[in-house]
Order: sequence, then structure tokens, then C-alpha cells
Amino acid sequence: MSNTQKKVSKIERFLNVFRFALGFVILTLGGFVAFLIWLISFGLLVDFNRRFWVPVYCKLILWVLRIRVVNNLNFNSFTEPTFITFNHNSFLDGMVLMSLGFTRTHFLLSEKMYLYLPLFFTSWATGVWYIPTKSNRQRRLNYFKKIEQRILRKRVSVAGSSEGARPHFHGIAEFNRGVYHMACNCGMPIVALFIHTPEESNPFSNFRPFKRGIVNVSCIGIIDTKQWNLNDLDQHVSEMQSMYVKEFNIQNAISN
Repeated sequence: MSNTQKKVSKIERFLNVFRFALGFVILTLGGFVAFLIWLISFGLLVDFNRRFWVPVYCKLILWVLRIRVVNNLNFNSFTEPTFITFNHNSFLDGMVLMSLGFTRTHFLLSEKMYLYLPLFFTSWATGVWYIPTKSNRQRRLNYFKKIEQRILRKRVSVAGSSEGARPHFHGIAEFNRGVYHMACNCGMPIVALFIHTPEESNPFSNFRPFKRGIVNVSCIGIIDTKQWNLNDLDQHVSEMQSMYVKEFNIQNAISN
């Protein structure tokens, strides 16, 4: 590598660190304002945060990171409790989805993220539900039972990754049963979203230098679960995973 290339590489690494640092500052400050809105309104302005304020600073963070989101959806709310699921290839996915302004929707996060300070304020201000890890099987099961009751009582929607918390890579990981068990028990239709992030524009989990790019969000299917049987849940989950693998292959063939 020439001296010029080394210099360019060092500059790019510095700019990458700077962009992420600025993004974390915006996330922390924007989240703190959202938290104050939630606090002052006694939680009544959660949907204001979801629909207006949080998308503003999420879009700003993505702009700082040189990511443009193309929203191919024609909805941001639902007339009945709905489970919104998506593939999870990048740590940017949360900001991409929150930039879309879904209302009356609780995002699911692993409780591993509970003490992640830059995200803490935003999570509280938008009503994120923290799911216990798989290592706490009984507590996880009890928590899912509780949120099923909340869904049916409050008539709200839920958004969560089918792949759960996992290392980010360019591909589709194994799907979790828990969220589909929840959707089946509550009779929720499933809105399957696909987030296409070009591999060269994906920082994955290690904040590596990446190129500016366009992230496309599209709906690849709406599945009625009212005819699902819990005895066949593994088959349904497998079919959902196959649908995502097929879409992943299509999208990446197109982009290549």
C-alpha cells in the first residue's frame, strides 16, 4: 500500500469514528428530549414521539452516516393489533425502522440492550418492550404471556426481528419461535418487512468503515395467522424463514 493510500485509509477511519461519535451524541440528546416529552406528558405523547420527534433525529443520524432510506411502504399504522417483523442484518435497522414513524407500535429489544445509554432514553420515550434472553427460559416465557395480555387489552401492534439478538452478518439467521407464538396466540396478522442494506454500506456490529448507500424497506407479505395451529408452529416459522431467504437472494442478485 502506498503512502497516499495509507493516508486516505487513516482519514477514512477517522471520519468513520467521527460520524459514529456524532451519531451517538445525536441519539443521546434526541432521546433525552423525547424522554422529557414522555415524562412531562405522563406518557400521553408516546405516539407523538413515535410519529414525529424520534423519526426526525433518526433520519439525521442516518444522514450523518451517509445512509438514505427509501420507504416503499404505504402505511405507518394499523387498524388491528399487528406483528411487524423484519430481517436484522445491521445495528442500523432500529434507526431505519424508527425513522418510518409507526404509531401504536411497541418495538421488541433484547434486555441485553437495556443499559445501552444512547438508546435508553429513546426506548423509554417510545414504549420499547425488553425481552428476557433465551438463557432465562421461564422468565422469557412469562414475559411473552404478559405482553400477549397487553396486546389484547390495549389493542396495540408489536415490531420485532424474527432473528432476535444475534451477530450481524450478510445473510438470514435462524428464526425464533417466541414472537410467532405470540402472534399466533393473539391472532395477529404478520406484516413481513424486508430491509435491504447493501453489504458495502453495512457497518454490521463492529462499526467498520463503510460506503454511503441506500437502504430499501419494503413489505414482502402479509400473513393471516388466524388459521395457524400451534402444533404446526415450527412449520410456519420455517416457511417464514424460507420467504426471507428467498427475498434476500433476490435483492442481492439485483444489487449485484
